[in-house]
Amino acid sequence: MPTVHTVKKGETLGKIARKYSIAKWKDIYEAAENAKFRKLRPDPNRIEPGDKITIPPCPATVEGKHSKDMPRMSISVDADKALIFVQQKWEYTFVEKSGVSKWTSKEKTDFHNAADKSIWARWSGKFKITCAGKSDFARAYADVVFNVNFDIKKVTSGGHWKVTVTKVPKGSKSPTSSVDWNGQKITLDSEDTKLRDLQGTGKKKDKQSPFAHEFGHAVGNSKHGPAGHGDEYKASSPFHEEKKSMMNIGNQLQKRHADHLIMELNKMIKDTTFTVKSVS
Repeated sequence: MPTVHTVKKGETLGKIARKYSIAKWKDIYEAAENAKFRKLRPDPNRIEPGDKITIPPCPATVEGKHSKDMPRMSISVDADKALIFVQQKWEYTFVEKSGVSKWTSKEKTDFHNAADKSIWARWSGKFKITCAGKSDFARAYADVVFNVNFDIKKVTSGGHWKVTVTKVPKGSKSPTSSVDWNGQKITLDSEDTKLRDLQGTGKKKDKQSPFAHEFGHAVGNSKHGPAGHGDEYKASSPFHEEKKSMMNIGNQLQKRHADHLIMELNKMIKDTTFTVKSVS
């Protein structure tokens, strides 16, 4: 139901706008909902007590929080904080290669913390997202630029992903990292805590985190997922030459890497379309 404000003595459109945290009084006066009011009061500076004014959708009148849990991740939208939060629950199984020591509790905790830190650093705060559409939400938050944060949470049951981590000899050159999109399984190894100089530049800024790359698959960059694109270092990929890309052998995120997230966001709020404005 629309919010209808009854003008009180001494009120102006400017005061009413401030009451509802609307930046400009013209946003109220010129709203389509107030066409009859404009005919009644053609001079916006002369409104009268008792006048009925419809307040257009704005943060003060529209619910800004929405969330949903899906098989592979959960998404929370908090428009008042201009934040979209994506979280995956990882349910771990730790195993060992023959000849290496057993995982200690500390090593398991340290491994998860390293993965969490790496993913947060390389994925969070990079995508800037806006929304548009006919919904009250889209109209109320049309000027908001959403920041997107990504997180993984260690759980003992009910995980979005079953994560198997193999402890291998230090310095092993045969990584076992992969993501099975359909099976919701992630395979990692103890050497994934190390950055990899896949581009051969020797520069730290160019080195890729295996955690961040594999997370890219788990968050939707899979040829088996709705987005339809996965590893970009393969010759068959149309993005094969973009070596600096996160899904290739580099660290850079591209707008397409949020395709699956955008698809899911666009299902959350009727008549609302989210778009990646920029990525850093």
